[in-house]
Amino acid sequence: TFALHTEARLAAAMGEGFYTIGPCGEELLGAIGILLRQDDALALHYRHLAAQVARHLRSKDLDAILLDRARSHVVSVNDPVTHGAHCALGGDDYSFVVTSTLASQAPPAVGRALGSSLAHQLGLPSKFQPDFVSFVSLGDGSMHNAHALSALNLAEYAMHRGFKCPTVFAVSNNGLSISFPDHGWMSTLEQRTSLPVLRCNGSDLLDVYATTEQAIAQARSSSQPRVLVYDNLPRRFGHAATDRQAAYLSSE
Repeated sequence: TFALHTEARLAAAMGEGFYTIGPCGEELLGAIGILLRQDDALALHYRHLAAQVARHLRSKDLDAILLDRARSHVVSVNDPVTHGAHCALGGDDYSFVVTSTLASQAPPAVGRALGSSLAHQLGLPSKFQPDFVSFVSLGDGSMHNAHALSALNLAEYAMHRGFKCPTVFAVSNNGLSISFPDHGWMSTLEQRTSLPVLRCNGSDLLDVYATTEQAIAQARSSSQPRVLVYDNLPRRFGHAATDRQAAYLSSE
């Protein structure tokens, strides 16, 4: 994923690529794609390419995955995800297409958790298994967005009422919202939500793997929502090639 990011920057500099937001610094979140079942619902923040690649590696070869991503970055009509409309993650029956709209993936993820659980309770057909998990990832900057706040509120209400809502909200915390520092806002999350919050060191592979596994298992066994925060994630480039990364990132 680091190579894909740098190649996307090079392609843009040559006038051939049109999307430069990338995943550098969040490679360890590939654990998400390994730990989720293939029939769990997945909706990823646009930086979390590693999770999508890890999931696709279970059913596709690496060359095909890289070619598909290259097609996406040049907005090719042969891109299997959006067919030239955008550069987005997704691309299989259980990975839902997410564009760069902040947190817009969060409310539908809660809807899938509630809707499928209700369908099973009523004996109606559902795309998902009775013990599925709806996994949605966001950046810490997205946590300011109304989409995220409304999704968390709905999940909190579902838990309060005892409704089944097996959702995992995974938040990558690198301390930046595009180029604006969050001033420690994510450290107050436990004070602002009634949902159980699990935290791990996003720069420690073993911690990322174990805590992600724990969050997924808890949501699956209890059919209740969880919040998973990946702290201490680095930002290796600016938000995109269009911003002045030297203004807010050090050379290190």
